[in-house]
Amino acid sequence: MPENQTSGRVYRFGEYSVLADERMVLRGNERVHMTPRVFHLLLILVENAGRLVTKETLLNEIWQDSFVEEGNLNSTVSRLRKVLSETPDEKRFIETIPRVGYRFTANVELVADDTAALIPIAPKAASLPTSQTERADFVGENVPVSSRSSGRQRRRTWLLVPFAVAVLATAIAAAWYLTRSHQVGAAPRSQKNVPVRITADAADEQRGTWTRDGRIRFERFQGKEPYTYIMNADGSDIHRDTSIADMRTGVWSPDGGKVIFYKEGDASGDLYLANADGSGENKLPFFAWNMDWSPDGSKLVYQYGRPNSNIYIYTFETGKIETVVDDPAFDADPSFSPDGKRIAFVSGRDGNAEIYSQNLDGSNLQRLTNHPARDAFPTFSPDGTQIIFNSNREDENLDVYIMNADGSDVRRLTNWPSDEEAFPGCWSPDGTQIFFVSTQSGKENIYTMNVEPFAPTAVILNSTESMHFPSYSSDGRKIIFQIANDDKTGEIRTIDVNTQQISTVTKTQTTDGYPKFSPDGASIVFQERVNGNSEICLIHSDGSGGVQALTNNPARDVKPAWSPDGTKIVFSSNRDGNYELYQLYIMNADGSNQHRVYFSNAMNVDASWSPDALEILFTSDKEGNGTGNFEIFAIEPETTTGERRLTYRSGYDIYPVFSPDGKRVAFVSKADGNAEIYAMNSDGSRLIRLTRDAAEDTEPSWSPDGTKIIFSSTRGGPSAIYELTVPE
Repeated sequence: MPENQTSGRVYRFGEYSVLADERMVLRGNERVHMTPRVFHLLLILVENAGRLVTKETLLNEIWQDSFVEEGNLNSTVSRLRKVLSETPDEKRFIETIPRVGYRFTANVELVADDTAALIPIAPKAASLPTSQTERADFVGENVPVSSRSSGRQRRRTWLLVPFAVAVLATAIAAAWYLTRSHQVGAAPRSQKNVPVRITADAADEQRGTWTRDGRIRFERFQGKEPYTYIMNADGSDIHRDTSIADMRTGVWSPDGGKVIFYKEGDASGDLYLANADGSGENKLPFFAWNMDWSPDGSKLVYQYGRPNSNIYIYTFETGKIETVVDDPAFDADPSFSPDGKRIAFVSGRDGNAEIYSQNLDGSNLQRLTNHPARDAFPTFSPDGTQIIFNSNREDENLDVYIMNADGSDVRRLTNWPSDEEAFPGCWSPDGTQIFFVSTQSGKENIYTMNVEPFAPTAVILNSTESMHFPSYSSDGRKIIFQIANDDKTGEIRTIDVNTQQISTVTKTQTTDGYPKFSPDGASIVFQERVNGNSEICLIHSDGSGGVQALTNNPARDVKPAWSPDGTKIVFSSNRDGNYELYQLYIMNADGSNQHRVYFSNAMNVDASWSPDALEILFTSDKEGNGTGNFEIFAIEPETTTGERRLTYRSGYDIYPVFSPDGKRVAFVSKADGNAEIYAMNSDGSRLIRLTRDAAEDTEPSWSPDGTKIIFSSTRGGPSAIYELTVPE
């Protein structure tokens, strides 16, 4: 945006103030740190508050003449939501208009404007993009910048001059301090698996849980009685939760709309249900101890009974109570899986407190732990792939552990000479952090920790260059990748694993080449723009001989991948007459015999071969009727066998690639709002989340021996290349 259009402007929404000319955002008196691109996005949305801003307009305004994927915009919106402590399914600030754009929903006031006092801001128009443009962005192709709308009008808002002096004075007076403070309302980001203390009160505390607006509720003891308190996620603004006047402690529904609570001074143990504002109060027809809401808020699972408790489910609509776990031994600590189909719980049925899971109807009972120690409070991760629990199995004190949802690969997360416990509700919505209680200070206080059990290591780091599409040569001696230059061109490079020597193979006109070594290492196939059009190209691995275009079609040919024997290449193309749809094609390695092997009325991309060449993995939004909900499928090329679906998840799953033995598949999923690396068996079973970071982890590829995955990540700044060891 031109500087003369933002000079002196201060916008306010909720607790936030946006100082346009200072390129600064305040939350109260605290500075909110964000990257320039995230700030640019916020400013555009704020200036258009209440109006739809299309993806096309945002791409044009924020990236201007660069050719970027729509995923870049999605990532930037995701980062803005995190900075504003808004979860993806909220509409407190940003509303997503599927396939079209975004709308800023909060009420915005222009409280200061040195250049236009008492002049209303005109509405800002945003034209609808063509679906062709939206869907082409996913595969790294944009329509020319000249075809994008550049209309720029502003939302009509009347200036409130009395606020201007106060806001600007606050900003100037606090500037020195604000540059050194951290974001209010966001939990401090520690090193992986290194706890950070949030509270420091002399009273004991327990059960830290996330709220819908990014704060933390917890229980603080006053004498022998716990009371619900609330605070920002960084530990500031701690106060008792008085949203319901006579509430002592409460457990909120997932959407934050209802609460089950105990009343202050009521020794009967009665439970009450009310709306979050206290209205609609009713006494519940049962007593309960440890409890958990179902993800959709329709049910409550709870533990009750003496001397040995059982587990029950209460359905709010019908008032029906059902016994779901009934054993002569104790059954306790129940919690729902994210899909609401299973519960995890603790049982002493085998002579010791172990963790089990089962379907709601009691079927498919599985014992998940087997240790002579006491395991307690199992809590599913938001994506359902892992479970946090507490155990005293090491060093004679309680610690927090994590395991896969099937009980495999148990790992210790805390390791202090004190007691640490996590409880249902402890996970952040994106699955990268947990809150827990520790006695390290002598009292039970609330701590946070960034959780990443399979810690990646950096392979190639560069503070200025963004690196993508890493993969190994078949002998494991080299890694190929592509960098993005400042002028929006790219370079395909290789690095020798032993000597760390980096060589440039060729310069590219774009940054989305998806380069891959041929199985014999002699050639590299990649996507490149030839005469203004995307084609599949070939070059010798040492860069000699120049670039050879294997395809020559007025449509877009994208995302190539070699067959295991190097004789064929699979790619995606929209050459079938509808530029919105991409189909799978195969050709010989010299470009001959180009023919379609798969068609559906959707976008079919990200193809890769199985090691035996019998199957091709790809991603498609066919099940969502072309709405962008990508799932992973497999086909048997050159046969009449139908496709095989591997994933059934919200968000989208992309970049699938077989392990060298064909038994597993690595891929990227955004089920929790940001891109993470996952692995599963080749039949879709045993899903495991491998990375847990607020950054974008993407473009995975297996090492030749199948023990590691290499990928691109924005953790630490521009995209760099990381590697992690994959659990068996």
